[in-house]
Amino acid sequence: VEPQLLLACGSFNPITNQHMRLFELARDHLHSTGQYQVVGGIVSPVSDSYGKQGLVQAKHRIAMAKLALQSSNWVRVDEWESQQPDWTETVVTMRYKTCTLNTLPSQYHALPFPSGHSPQLKLLCGADFLDTFKVPGLWQDEHVEEVAGRFGLVCVSRGRLQPEQAMHESDTLSRHRQNIFLVREWMRNETSATEVRRALRRGLSVKYLIPDSVIEYIHKHHLYTEDSERRNKDVVLRPLSKQVQQPVNSWDD
Repeated sequence: VEPQLLLACGSFNPITNQHMRLFELARDHLHSTGQYQVVGGIVSPVSDSYGKQGLVQAKHRIAMAKLALQSSNWVRVDEWESQQPDWTETVVTMRYKTCTLNTLPSQYHALPFPSGHSPQLKLLCGADFLDTFKVPGLWQDEHVEEVAGRFGLVCVSRGRLQPEQAMHESDTLSRHRQNIFLVREWMRNETSATEVRRALRRGLSVKYLIPDSVIEYIHKHHLYTEDSERRNKDVVLRPLSKQVQQPVNSWDD
């Protein structure tokens, strides 16, 4: 049985119950194969320099994620990516986590694993994540190759978005399909952070969509207002501006 560690990168703006459900679904799926043991999970919020509209400060997103995960005995919040002065490519974050695992494994895992067997890091994502691979300029081809080939993906279906099509349309993903695990969410939950922010701006209830502790934090710090949603409104996403000088190959034309 191979020990596995699940890493989820994203805005977590704010973290929702659906974000946390991804970890539970992925762990159940990997355990059901009889080949893997999930020993821990990592939530890695993106830095402020990402430039996405409505992105509140990392210190708030980190605090909310920690509050939300207080009830989990195996998923942790990692602050490294959020503290970087510039946006960090997902593959760079994964490389860093892998190096750190070899030196300070207890920082990330919640369960013991066999001596001499460091857990393998896999990227945990929703079905919509695979579609980002085909956005021109968002990913470098070699990064997609490394994420899929070296690390691997656990992708959970989300609403009407199904990852099978993205797999079919990408030669890279198809080539590494043995390293990509597709998980079906039968109890459909389409909660999105975007809709949560919209409800909060309009003074509507978000109870049962995000943890009560996170709701209390949002109200205490007056987050997700009309003003905060305008933040970064005219800013180009950092992944696009960072790679604009680099040649971009089209998506399997």
